[in-house]
Amino acid sequence: MKIKILSLFLIISLSTLLFYKYMLMSKDNDIQNLAKKTLESMSIANSAILDTYKIVAQKDFNNLMKNEKALFILKKFKYADKEQKAILRGKLYRLLYKEYEQMKKLNVRQFHFHTHDGRSLLRFHLPYKSGDSLMELRTSIRVANTEFKTMVGFEGGRIYPGYRYVFPIIYKNEHLGSVEFSVSFAALEKKLKNILPFHAYELILEKAVSYDKVFKKHREFFMPSGLSKNYYIENAAISKVTQKVKDDTFVKKLTSLTRQSDDFSEKLNKKESFAVPIIDGNSGYVVTFLALKDIDKKNAGYVVSFGKLQDILEVEERYDNFIVIGFLTAIVFFILITVIITQIQKIKEDSLKLQKFIDIQNSIVILTDGKEFKFANKKFFDFFGCKNLEDFTSEYSCICNKFLKQSGFFSLADVKESEKGWIDSMLNLSGRKRIVSMLDNISIPHAFTVSINSYDKKNYVINFSDISDTMSEKLQLQKQVVRDQLTKAYNRVYFAKTIDRLIELNSQENKKTGIIFFDIDHFKDVNDTYGHQVGDDVLKSIVEIVRSHIRSSDKLIRWGGEEFIIVVPANSIEEVYKEAEHLRLSIQQNKFGEVKTLTCSFGISLYIDGDINESVKKADEKLYEAKESGR
Repeated sequence: MKIKILSLFLIISLSTLLFYKYMLMSKDNDIQNLAKKTLESMSIANSAILDTYKIVAQKDFNNLMKNEKALFILKKFKYADKEQKAILRGKLYRLLYKEYEQMKKLNVRQFHFHTHDGRSLLRFHLPYKSGDSLMELRTSIRVANTEFKTMVGFEGGRIYPGYRYVFPIIYKNEHLGSVEFSVSFAALEKKLKNILPFHAYELILEKAVSYDKVFKKHREFFMPSGLSKNYYIENAAISKVTQKVKDDTFVKKLTSLTRQSDDFSEKLNKKESFAVPIIDGNSGYVVTFLALKDIDKKNAGYVVSFGKLQDILEVEERYDNFIVIGFLTAIVFFILITVIITQIQKIKEDSLKLQKFIDIQNSIVILTDGKEFKFANKKFFDFFGCKNLEDFTSEYSCICNKFLKQSGFFSLADVKESEKGWIDSMLNLSGRKRIVSMLDNISIPHAFTVSINSYDKKNYVINFSDISDTMSEKLQLQKQVVRDQLTKAYNRVYFAKTIDRLIELNSQENKKTGIIFFDIDHFKDVNDTYGHQVGDDVLKSIVEIVRSHIRSSDKLIRWGGEEFIIVVPANSIEEVYKEAEHLRLSIQQNKFGEVKTLTCSFGISLYIDGDINESVKKADEKLYEAKESGR
């Protein structure tokens, strides 16, 4: 009996210890997942805000390229002597300083012109400082002035760091230099707080990107971060963010608690995004670190957020209750000496509890090896409208078959040959790119972030969290219906949905709306002679050529077959004609593989008022006049 009791005691003790460790591990995983979701939301918001500023910068650049006086000054500056350059610099400042004042209201901190050889021409934020060479120091300026590419991204500078948008200036086929619009972190922080109202945000930068890179006289602009001596922040003299948080007791408290976290230094040194969940008394917090890469794709620092996360207290309380229940259950089992029978029953009961616990989750949870289902929760069956796994697998072998193929979302088309399957492919992606789109049981598209955790050597527990309601513009869930599947140009659905809005936008810019209608001459002969695959390649090549020669404000639409329409903002029919003629020559001069050369016939019209379809019809009629008069 003693041996049996001793054996029973050892079995219960070991089981209880394993149960305790499992509960601790599960609790930590759930808390970490909550913190990661906060980080993912911040990453999405951050990207959306930077894309918005890119649009603003592009607009400012477009306005600059319409300013003939400014471009004339830049052209004269290129060939001027030192004395003349000083005069021209002053003229440029007086011409554009009002525009700079308007830019500052939109949170543009730096408006900076550079010469064609990469020197500072005029800093509107520091007009007395110019002439220094930036070619080797600033990758964005070097590329913009040697490769003539627009450069977008975070970068340190000789005065301020910032989110930079650098455009090469090409005027009448002559390279005159480049211009930069830079947004401070304070601007980003203001937008972030509107989308995700955390208590505070902070930008911490590596010493090489901040303190070491600026002019020595401006090093006082930076001070060591409270999170790590290896990272710096902008001081209160230049940063509104630092002014707000430097004496904030909440931030100081979380900074101290974060530094005390066991693996904080290790995570910080990995230079990858991470989150630190914190429980302090009866309060839960999270500090997220969104890794910031510069234009050279090197780590520049982190965007840090400080906020409350009370949900982690609920997780801790729930698991603590489970642990207490587990210990009490073990004692009861030992006292009643019904270990084996009650143990089996308890396992069944615990399994049902775990099933119920998973079923009440608002996320889809499955257990799979990537090919076969082992388990799915109630949310899974409710979303897809199926009774059980057998019902679902009668039509689909894997949940991955439900992933919609569309831009911005992961699908089976993204799995590489070198990867074992869709799970392996997703594990190779960063967390913010693990996003899929699936249709529910009434064919409404939803967006999900995907969390993958190993269950054993072969199986994974996969969590699909619905983020459709929080993602900007539903992450363009409807984008697939307005794109031509072959060429990726817009289609007629897009035209019908947006033409009224395009006309309105053009009107707001004091522009009319032009229609360019064109098709490929003798396209049937291409298909008959070379086959439809070559015909498809020709269509895609035509779209690539046109896209490379039109403006961002121009909208290319595949009207049907080999017919295309371009909706353009224009001041006159002559302007529409010039653009159409430019495209006609560009296509005519291109080589299309074995087809060699092709031509296109064009018709144009200018919409003023009335029915836009009449303008389309008129352009179509002009197209056929062109064909009848010799293509």
